[in-house]
Amino acid sequence: MTRIPHEPSGEPNPLQVLSLDQLRRRTSAKWRTYPDDVLPLWVAEMDVPLAEPVVRAVTDALALGDTGYASGTRCAEALAAFAAKRWNWDGVAVERTAVVPDVMTGVVELLKLVTRPGDAVVVNPPVYPPFYGFVGHLDRRVVEAPLGADGRLDPEILEDTYRRVTEDGRQAAHLLCSPQNPTGTVHTREELATVAALAERHGVRVVADEAHAPLAVGDEPFVPYLSVPGAERGLSVMSASKAWNLAGLRAAVALAGPAAAEDLARLPEEASDGPNHV
Repeated sequence: MTRIPHEPSGEPNPLQVLSLDQLRRRTSAKWRTYPDDVLPLWVAEMDVPLAEPVVRAVTDALALGDTGYASGTRCAEALAAFAAKRWNWDGVAVERTAVVPDVMTGVVELLKLVTRPGDAVVVNPPVYPPFYGFVGHLDRRVVEAPLGADGRLDPEILEDTYRRVTEDGRQAAHLLCSPQNPTGTVHTREELATVAALAERHGVRVVADEAHAPLAVGDEPFVPYLSVPGAERGLSVMSASKAWNLAGLRAAVALAGPAAAEDLARLPEEASDGPNHV
């Protein structure tokens, strides 16, 4: 009988439950892009078993044949309950949400709502590389406001960048990665409040990619951008895809602050077409 390594707590180590042979039987991009002699570490897919509640829910849906088109607000309601429990945040107003197929689709559609072709989109390198391609395909300009030497958001760099991208009267957005990918930095409430204040001062619209939010643990708790003072005109996108390894069951939730509700209401119908409700 194969022994499963356990943590000091007595719980099985999830990273050692599945063998390499088991993982290689998966047909996802991670395990089909490169030959068998390559250990793929290039994409955010977890080498762990799916959580039992997820397996049960998907199995029950398949057994029932509940694989039709998505309807209702269950995703947003589930997020609201999770946010209240995990982050003590009751700010997920279901009426200010929209379900989209995935985080980057949501990010792109939100950027289209608050910027025009040729406008600047600020990013904070080192950051998720696809940001550059997606923004470029939108015919928007990527403008960098690098993290400081300490790996954190630098308010002086941000303000200087905000000033430059709006000085000609153009619109601009800040594509904020929170938590930061790939560094893992979890932005503090004070840092995010500073971002919100600077964005409001310079008329920059913040769109927060919060895909990795449920994975933030430890001494620096995750803070939803829309929960900080001054973020009323902000927008964000959240999903279960990263934390529960559900990229193949595509669904994400776009959220609007109170002063951004009318922007989100302009989301085109096709942008919400295709989410997986399983």
